[in-house]
Amino acid sequence: MSDQWAEKRVLITGGLGFLGFNLVRNLLNLRSKIVIVDDLSKGNISYLNEIKEHKNVVFLKRDLTKEGIKDVIKNEDVDIVFHLAAKVGGVKYLSKYPATILRDNTLITINVFESIRDTNVEKVVYFSSSAIYERSTIFPLSEDLVMKIPPPTIPYGFSKLIGEYIAKTYNEEYGIKYVIIRPFNVYGPGDLPAEEPGLGHVIPDLVKKVASGHYPLEIFGSGEQTRSFIYISDFIKGVLLIAEKAVNDDYNVGSDEEIRIIDLAKLIWEIYGRREPFTVKCLPPLKYDVQRRVPDISKIKSLGWKPSIKLREGLKYYIDWYKKHYAI
Repeated sequence: MSDQWAEKRVLITGGLGFLGFNLVRNLLNLRSKIVIVDDLSKGNISYLNEIKEHKNVVFLKRDLTKEGIKDVIKNEDVDIVFHLAAKVGGVKYLSKYPATILRDNTLITINVFESIRDTNVEKVVYFSSSAIYERSTIFPLSEDLVMKIPPPTIPYGFSKLIGEYIAKTYNEEYGIKYVIIRPFNVYGPGDLPAEEPGLGHVIPDLVKKVASGHYPLEIFGSGEQTRSFIYISDFIKGVLLIAEKAVNDDYNVGSDEEIRIIDLAKLIWEIYGRREPFTVKCLPPLKYDVQRRVPDISKIKSLGWKPSIKLREGLKYYIDWYKKHYAI
């Protein structure tokens, strides 16, 4: 990583979320000056204790569905904005709050880009989602498919696609430079399970069930759905590289190591150390569950990046962390 981040003034919306705070930690290590904007609706409040004494961090609680951040950008003389703030969760969450997600994510992104007009911000790094590829029948999923496939039917994916259009049109009309990041199932320490299965991400949910003694292990759908998981440290390295080198472009950031959900569940079962024979109970599929998701990552590889942590290794790191902090 270059030293271009030293003394850089960076604003991160959603900076107390799982992805956002890992980005905060990395940029602090690179000697950036950070402004975190978060409404604390889903952010991890414990992160505040980690940075409350740090001289290079400013935290502002703000609801971006109701107001922008132009005052913050100008007062803090912000150089670059990483825009992560969004309503997001597991497949059940996406099914439960479709209108809220579509409305709020659109309002948040409009307010952020409106705030950047007539400022000195060099670039906006917009965090979209692999969910925009929902209706593709071509795999692996390459960036150029966005203009070739129908738009997503899932409101969350559609809201993220709207955000991409906002970034592109604000560039066309107002000259705001951007880069679009499409994460593919990021996981790692700090990614907490939700109180109700399906509301959070699949790896934390499965680990929580395994740790809690569930038997047989319940999964949504047949288990034949596939995903490709990227460990958080690899993901952040990819994001920072793209932020350094790319402009007015879009990138998948993920792993091309594809796995069925039932095989993922078995792997977690084994790594955790459950001794019973692995047995699952298949629950009815969730409404917005996509059956296959694997990225083409050749574009980001051309920048000199590739994942370094294989899934088994990353799951062991995550499970060890979970046992230390949350296991019963």
